Amino acid sequence: MTPSLGRPRGQRDTVRTLLEGMALYASRSGFELEPSQRLAAERLATFGAQLTGRRRALPRKLPRSLYLHGPVGRGKTWLMDSFYVRLEARKRRVHFHDFFRRLHGGTHGLESGNGTAIQQSVDAVLSDVDVLFFDEFHVHDIGDGMFISHLLRTAAQRRVSLVVTSNYAPDDLLPNPLWHEHFLPTIEAIKDMMDVVEISGGSDFRRYPAAGTHPSPGTGAFRSGRIISPGAPGQLGRLGLFRPTSSQGRVVQPTTQPIVVKNSDPDLLWVGFDELCGGLTSTPDFLALAEMFSTWVIDDVPSPVDGDAASAPAWQRFSNVVDVLYDQDVTLFLIGSGPLDWDVEGSGSVLPVDLARIASRLSLLSRSHPDDELEREEAAGS
Repeated sequence: MTPSLGRPRGQRDTVRTLLEGMALYASRSGFELEPSQRLAAERLATFGAQLTGRRRALPRKLPRSLYLHGPVGRGKTWLMDSFYVRLEARKRRVHFHDFFRRLHGGTHGLESGNGTAIQQSVDAVLSDVDVLFFDEFHVHDIGDGMFISHLLRTAAQRRVSLVVTSNYAPDDLLPNPLWHEHFLPTIEAIKDMMDVVEISGGSDFRRYPAAGTHPSPGTGAFRSGRIISPGAPGQLGRLGLFRPTSSQGRVVQPTTQPIVVKNSDPDLLWVGFDELCGGLTSTPDFLALAEMFSTWVIDDVPSPVDGDAASAPAWQRFSNVVDVLYDQDVTLFLIGSGPLDWDVEGSGSVLPVDLARIASRLSLLSRSHPDDELEREEAAGS
């Protein structure tokens, strides 16, 4: 990872410092960067040197934005965050879901004034920054695609650089064939504005961490959750969970959509799968609830293999729930009577479009099976 000798000395020093910092952090975490990760780290370090050198450059040259993509669990977010904390610049980091909550929330109640409500929302996200870091970038809805198009145009006009991570190559965004063609101009704009870097190592580090790797401190609470089947009282009791009585049920309204929940202690939310995912709830509801409750219990979770086409929207909402809770580091307990296995194929449109990412994240949760409990009971009685 030797910096190019063709760069000015100040840039070479900055590149070297950033690279050494990311490599040291990787070493302390128990692993070495894979070849594609090293390449991405070099591109990030070069970007950082160009960005911090803009003050001395006349005319000021905007560094090309970066689009890091690859399969789940290859360290894209880890690399971006490792670089983010070392970059000395005006910066902001947003996650896909939180970003769109800000945008959609900002369009309510704003007067047009000096511009449209959408423009004012985009301006707020881009204000006072030289670079916007955008994690888990994906587009499955044409409405969100319009927001993205507006964001890219405004970022270019304001000379704000972007660093993006995604599970999708630019050409694979908005894969729905009904809408993909309409998004092609935005895809071309992404490729014009950004250097596309693939991170394609052979290991999903969430599922198969390298020897000596320490869990990311940012997901410690999420990792402490459990997938529980079939949810017998003994299983739950050992985890300090007790099914709520009917008298404990109530209605919460995190945004505009009322949700019937089974219990909502000061720190714990207990809700059924159908009540949470089977209605008209949306990601802003999940984000608001994640701020209110540090532990979630979702019970009556059906087996993914038993779904049909009618259940596809519910599974997509469940996918969004997992995304939000993982990113906000909320403890999650899932309870279902059947096998809760997301490593399934051939289910067509039933399961979420981002099934691989969701399965990877849920693999972080340990499992409580009936056989495990029986073995403990037999050991206790012997």
